[in-house]
Amino acid sequence: MYDTVDFNLASGKDIFNKLAFKGTKRWRKEAPELCPYCCGDEIQGVEILGAKDGPLFWECSMCAERMLRYTQTTTIKYLEKTVDLYVDLEGLANIWEQLPN
Repeated sequence: MYDTVDFNLASGKDIFNKLAFKGTKRWRKEAPELCPYCCGDEIQGVEILGAKDGPLFWECSMCAERMLRYTQTTTIKYLEKTVDLYVDLEGLANIWEQLPN
């Protein structure tokens, strides 16, 4: 489902594109109550370490679709801060199952 990517060679826009946001609607203050794609009611905030404190975007636990918290431009600016870090997008699908490091 996700790609493992070494983001040392990527830009914020590349990371944004790999995250594959489906829509452009934003939920800035809090996650939507229901997923607009599957109507699931378990929406989680996803924090990307190094990008910003707190959730950068939202993700449905049922269908794994991602939803924007900020505009595409703002999200890319935050992701630009992480280009020197290694991010395992495949790991985002099951990171909650692991102990914190």
